[in-house]
Amino acid sequence: MSGIAGILRFDDRAVGRHELERAAGALRQHGPDRSAVLTDCDVGFAHVLMRMTPEDTFDRQPLRGPSGALIAADLRLDNRDDVIARAGLKDAANWPDSRILLAAWEKFGDDVWPLLRGPFAAAVFDPRRRALTLARDHLGLNVVLWHRGGDFFAFATMPNGLFALGVPRELSEEKLADFLVLNHAEQQTTIYRGIFRVPPAHIVRVSDDGAVSEHRFWSPAEIAPVRLASDEAYAEGLRERLHLAVRRQMRSAHPIGCLLSGGLDSSSVAILAARSLGEKGGRLSAYAGVPRHGFGGPMPAGHYADATPYVAAVAVAAGNVDVTYVHNDECDDFAELEPFFMALEGPVRNPSNLGWVLGCLRQARAQGRRVLLGGLAGNQTISWNGWPQALAHLKRGHLLTAYRQWRLFYRSTPFSRWQALRQLFLEPLRDGRLAGASLAWRQHSAIRPDFAAAMGVDARAQRLGRDFRGCRPVGERIAALTAVDYAGDWRAAEKAVTGVEVRDPTADIDVVSYCFGVPDEQYLAEGIDRSLIRRAMWGLLPETILANRLIGMQAADWHEKLERRRGELARQLDELACSPLVRKAIDIPRLARALNDWPEGGWQRNEIFQEYNLALTRGIAGARFLRWFEAANSSAASLPAA
Repeated sequence: MSGIAGILRFDDRAVGRHELERAAGALRQHGPDRSAVLTDCDVGFAHVLMRMTPEDTFDRQPLRGPSGALIAADLRLDNRDDVIARAGLKDAANWPDSRILLAAWEKFGDDVWPLLRGPFAAAVFDPRRRALTLARDHLGLNVVLWHRGGDFFAFATMPNGLFALGVPRELSEEKLADFLVLNHAEQQTTIYRGIFRVPPAHIVRVSDDGAVSEHRFWSPAEIAPVRLASDEAYAEGLRERLHLAVRRQMRSAHPIGCLLSGGLDSSSVAILAARSLGEKGGRLSAYAGVPRHGFGGPMPAGHYADATPYVAAVAVAAGNVDVTYVHNDECDDFAELEPFFMALEGPVRNPSNLGWVLGCLRQARAQGRRVLLGGLAGNQTISWNGWPQALAHLKRGHLLTAYRQWRLFYRSTPFSRWQALRQLFLEPLRDGRLAGASLAWRQHSAIRPDFAAAMGVDARAQRLGRDFRGCRPVGERIAALTAVDYAGDWRAAEKAVTGVEVRDPTADIDVVSYCFGVPDEQYLAEGIDRSLIRRAMWGLLPETILANRLIGMQAADWHEKLERRRGELARQLDELACSPLVRKAIDIPRLARALNDWPEGGWQRNEIFQEYNLALTRGIAGARFLRWFEAANSSAASLPAA
């Protein structure tokens, strides 16, 4: 995997190597193993490499092809053999993925992008048309950003690569406000004014006159229906596709590990990876985040605190899984913030989970496991619960089916009949403009209300279809796969900070297409929620996993950690309040009241969780980002001009 950057000029000036070397230096954390630049008059590319696959040893990006085309790409081709065959490439078995992609692009042009499997963010310059193309994978697993200046166009993996190319470092207060209220629906814009993302499944083309256009190369509407003869055939089809995705994501220059929570998604990935390794006598290292030893605090209805019994059951069933448990109380969430700001060049959304997540990755790195498999997209793919289809049946007039699914819902969940009716039918049907709906962000966000109003967060959320009550309109399940605009940025920063790459077979586009192609009823077949994955993994996963209807709570002992730091956080708040930008955006008095009016219990109650786990921690983390941003801007301003 890599970091990339480049510049295309429109003023007849040649691109200097020093410009690109600055960008490569800024991105070095994303590619510490090799750095190179390539210039050709008015265009130049930079590439930094982190070797994660065996073929990365031979990667010499930026590359020039026989046609004269230039490429710089951050990618992993999970269907290398298929692309090699389609492009008719000879003796390409050991080629790096970038060379295969360049050869395929020279043959197919932009028709190549839908054919690729795996994460990619690529830049290709065509000297014949004097045109630059940026492309991003189907789900936005990798990221590429761009900026159009007066006489140049620049791109980079992360914002610091663009800043090194002379792009202004100016905060977008509107995007900051959206971040603080958790509106991540707009994929193109970023936390920095004038810096944009290529959206998932899109290409951005820059012509020789500087015109910028954007085109979608794949749409969920293109997913073909999957119709098979029996419930058993659907389950077998999912198991086969998931196992293929696991096997092809195990191509690695380093020993493979996995993140294991004991839920259906990560357990399915882990058991299939363990079987693949076991065929050659190998063992799988797994990493699980759990609360402190002996934690027994109250949980919300339908949740459990400690995944240890479930994780251990998977390890026993596999027979070749070695588990390392990372205890949340041993991880310092807030100490991780500034190092992560430096890699992400952006704020952190869930600070209460930052410590144990990075703790798992660092434990893996210490044990030589630099590639971990996970199941992050599973809730929308392999283990979709199936409940939203009830409303679709109601709208189509399938009243009996809707009634049966409502009855199954209240019998299978902690919800009462009325709560089930409200959650399945009434809430999704409500107009988002109804009183209280657009202001639901106030429960979990420490943004100043006057700043939110000035930035127009409610109007923008309505325009983007963002419902802060958590209701998703019918037919928008696919949107949840790319619901967080900066997810690709986060993965890049996570890898830069730890040197560990997390891969997700549940986000393999062939798995996604299968899961969205099968009939919705398969997810509630036999009167069981998440039925498809339970049936697919029958005989592989232990019954304690397959029959579990509870939801694991991440960092369940979060409030104990927070209480221990209460005095320190109060002191931090006093310091943060000295920043004009913090005072403008963050509701400091609300955070101070939360610290002063500390609850004596009831941490499982939703209103306390929202005020302390969400508003308080996110407010302090957001304020610390703003202070870091001010300091970084001040440092940049004091540097001599290049």
